[in-house]
Amino acid sequence: MKPPVRVMVVSRLFAGFADGLAERAWQPKGVPAAYKLFEALGKNENVDLLTVFVAKEPAECRFSRFLSFDLSPLGRVVILPWVQSPWLARLKLDGKLREMGHLLRCLWLYLKFRPDVAYFTNATFPTAAVFARLGLCKVVLRLLGLHPDQVKISERPGGIQKWLYHSPFDRVICTLDGSGPEHHLNGLIAPAVPRSIWLNGVDFRAPDEEAQAIIEEKYPLSGPPIVLFVGRLEWNKGCREFIEAIFKVLDKNPLALRAVLVGGGGLKDELAEKIKAASAQDKVYLAGAVPYSDISAWLARADIYVSLNMFGNLSNANLEALAAGKCMIILGSDPAMHTDEETDRLIPAEAVLRIGRDSPVENLALALMSLSDDRERIKAQAGRAKKFSSRFLKSWDERISQEVELILGL
Repeated sequence: MKPPVRVMVVSRLFAGFADGLAERAWQPKGVPAAYKLFEALGKNENVDLLTVFVAKEPAECRFSRFLSFDLSPLGRVVILPWVQSPWLARLKLDGKLREMGHLLRCLWLYLKFRPDVAYFTNATFPTAAVFARLGLCKVVLRLLGLHPDQVKISERPGGIQKWLYHSPFDRVICTLDGSGPEHHLNGLIAPAVPRSIWLNGVDFRAPDEEAQAIIEEKYPLSGPPIVLFVGRLEWNKGCREFIEAIFKVLDKNPLALRAVLVGGGGLKDELAEKIKAASAQDKVYLAGAVPYSDISAWLARADIYVSLNMFGNLSNANLEALAAGKCMIILGSDPAMHTDEETDRLIPAEAVLRIGRDSPVENLALALMSLSDDRERIKAQAGRAKKFSSRFLKSWDERISQEVELILGL
């Protein structure tokens, strides 16, 4: 019988995983491209899995010591701690020392586990580069789309970060999220490195009836249209612009709509203050972070879905909204940065409504005002989205199986 493939996953400790892991439980919120893959590897009888979560942010200071424990369905889990040295921080060496500590821990874990394949998410790319350059095992670098910092690195002629990204990885996998990987990867990674650029999957399933009933009790179907925003409450997601546009619409007609923002993040308190200052607590609701399974219930109730993601609009949340058949408003493309050029190519004009990036608040407010009193137009637009998505999107099972097959085939 063929022995199992030993896979070592090294991933940043995503914010949506932290609460569960702090209780030694697996209760992921968000980042389905990561957690669904980890679960699939953990359940695969042909895989012996070690999952290493690396604490990268000050918010993860509760993980201040090395942890190792068994956790279903992943198997053995290791958490590398967030350790802060105030005096080194003053010298701007704190982060470098922490990165070096994480690297040494990963090398130690490699010697103990002896993986056939090491799979690294983007925030751990320096360690991935060392593994690849030392030829320790097959190395996969996983990019969940591209950040502007990576775009800048791709345009530089050299430098340490460019050298790290140009390491001889056995495969680079990048999410096709609208951030322009089809263009920027050519400069970011070495030409000879094989690459896969894949769209995320979606869950084709009915929403949880209990969760849906709770939402509809708060927001009855007979009420104003519900405008939904789903995503991290960070500046690049456009959450500030979203609520400013909502306020503009409500100033003209307080009964025009109700808005819901689903997601946690660093701007939650700021947005709450803005909503309070506008006396709009009964019209704009911050739902906070919710389990991934509850997103479908919010989508089921929403009439209009808005994405103002400045880095790309093929995100998982947007694909789920498309699959749910929502009347969608997204940002148009930015040819100068190659942002959403693939979005324009893949999603036809009739499937979603696009607004210009130049004045997103004003443009979104105008689009919402034109829709809020036209239920038939909302319904027609939703129908076009649903029709298109049925032939365009893959299920998560299909998408994750594709990635598992690639990993095991290295």
